[in-house]
Amino acid sequence: MSKKKPAGNPTDRPSTDRTNRPAVPKPSTPAATRPADAAVRQPTRPVSSTPTTAKSDLPIDARPYVWWPVAVLAALGVLLYANTFGHQYALDDIAAIEQNLFVRKGIAGIPDLMRTEFWHFSNISLGYYRPLSLITFALEQEFFGTAPGISHAINAVLYGLTGAVIAILLQKWLPGQTIIAFLIGLVFIAHPLHTEIVANIKGRDEILSFLFISLMLLSYWRYLETAEWGWIVGSCTSLYLAFLSKESSVVSLALIPGMQYWFARRNVWQSLISLWPFLIVAALFFYQKQKMIGTLSGNPPVDWANYPYAIEKTQKSTTFKFLMYYIRLLILPHPLVYDYSYNIIPSGSKGDLLTWAGFVSLIVLVWLTWKGFIKRTLWGFGLFWFFVTMMPGLGFIWARGGIFAERFLYAAVMGFAFVFVWAAQKLLIRQPATDESADASPRPALARYTPLLALMAVVAGLYSFKTVDRNRDWENNFVLFNSALPAAENSCQVQRHVANEWIQKGLKDRAVLDSVSAKLPKLKQPDSLRRAQVALDTAQKWANIHGRWALDHLQESTRIYPNFGEAYFSMAYVFQKIIPNVDSAKYYYKQTIRAANAYAPAYNNLGVIYQTEGFTNNDRRKLELASYYYNRSMIVNPAYVDGLNNRNNLMKATGINVQALPDSVLTRY
Repeated sequence: MSKKKPAGNPTDRPSTDRTNRPAVPKPSTPAATRPADAAVRQPTRPVSSTPTTAKSDLPIDARPYVWWPVAVLAALGVLLYANTFGHQYALDDIAAIEQNLFVRKGIAGIPDLMRTEFWHFSNISLGYYRPLSLITFALEQEFFGTAPGISHAINAVLYGLTGAVIAILLQKWLPGQTIIAFLIGLVFIAHPLHTEIVANIKGRDEILSFLFISLMLLSYWRYLETAEWGWIVGSCTSLYLAFLSKESSVVSLALIPGMQYWFARRNVWQSLISLWPFLIVAALFFYQKQKMIGTLSGNPPVDWANYPYAIEKTQKSTTFKFLMYYIRLLILPHPLVYDYSYNIIPSGSKGDLLTWAGFVSLIVLVWLTWKGFIKRTLWGFGLFWFFVTMMPGLGFIWARGGIFAERFLYAAVMGFAFVFVWAAQKLLIRQPATDESADASPRPALARYTPLLALMAVVAGLYSFKTVDRNRDWENNFVLFNSALPAAENSCQVQRHVANEWIQKGLKDRAVLDSVSAKLPKLKQPDSLRRAQVALDTAQKWANIHGRWALDHLQESTRIYPNFGEAYFSMAYVFQKIIPNVDSAKYYYKQTIRAANAYAPAYNNLGVIYQTEGFTNNDRRKLELASYYYNRSMIVNPAYVDGLNNRNNLMKATGINVQALPDSVLTRY
């Protein structure tokens, strides 16, 4: 019999195959009492000397946990995001909540949410089927109405609940290492990269996905401890809910055998064979997705702003480059930007040093992961977790040529936390204890952990400060977009977003101007006339200023990306609504169509201009042009409601319905 190795880090013990050991009863007491129990307890059934081929190694020893890490991480998760409770909707919140008609219906809209893709009302088909977060938004609409503060608070509570679950799970994985388990969870909860997910209400799909993945792993661990199939049912249910939150949860299937191999000491075959019920759940979910939305992959648009690397055909080399950016942000999460559109990160290439650095780093990290797998090291599991959870983010660029995004690192932070805490422990603790309670006095353990705790207090403090500070940027679109300019001035999308915020302010100025102008003829008193004239002059002044600021950012956007159709559209809108200039508005709408010939709003707005001119000047040719452009908007996007309504109203008023016009007419007007 081999000599038993002294207690230490369970991830440093050699693997053992328990399948051919004589069966002995499993003690119900914690692992610390096992030696004494084993000396006095006798087997309750005879042990056969004949080798068996299908002997179960379950249940494993039950592992207790303490509650203080659970309470601390849960409370910290909520408190870090308490300063978002007064925030408004920002970025994708508007499309996911305010503009989603099914969400606005409340409970009545839930059946429709179950059979439509996530961006249904944005007129794009990305193939995303994530009804669960939308259902929670619908429930909030039903019971609270439009209340972004409630939504932000719910995100924070869900994040705190995530902290509680991982605190239990980590203690199960690392028995007797409560402090190390807590510190890993602390790095995860405090990390500033999570602000994009938690401070942005739409990020709830990611929060729910990770929460249910954690519950799946915890439920399956309870099955390992009890061998009761009820826990398998709970684990499969959690996986299904994770799928309903975000389809990329499918990568979590790899975490189930990984968890068993590293921490339950099961062999590879036992770990892999246990996947069969989860594979059934995955198959059923993707069958449901296909039936509900009619696609598994969608038909994503290919444009320079969001999919530039697909157009440049540099997906592979840019993936290696992205890896370096992701690693840097894990270690030093500053600066943080909500959008990394063209051209913040230029394409990777054979002559790019970062591309080669990413390629070499990938090879080294894969080799280290394999070594960590063989030896079952803690850092090896961290690298394994990183690669598994980064597959969707790296795959997005590799397969679709999409852009970099901080949200792809949400789950990967856990892998980083494993490696970071392991490295800090090795550096600062010379003789780590397996169980703090095993010491004769708490003083030696406290003294041993003091350097590590001091370092982690500094790191967690800095991360927490950055998190709270970054939350402020997510207050609303105006604050968020302008906060990105210093770090992302070379993003065509950020420049356009900032411009659109100035456009919104310019529209408010025009609304004041129009309102005062309508009242002006009715005013008789000189003081009233004077005040009205001052209000008119002020509104006109600020409308011109805000319009000009918007145009400045839009011109910068088109400098970065000369064929950015949406930027030209915003320019045209400025000249149509804020700084009236009909000829400039027509010119930029036509520029939009040349750059993005499937952009339906450009056709529709051109139609509105020609219709106004036609009725004002009694010009039938202009009305025919209006009808033509309304019909074109419906051709490029049959679901575009504004074009349909405008075409029908014009036809009802004039009987005009023009499907085609000669190029000479289109060029002339």
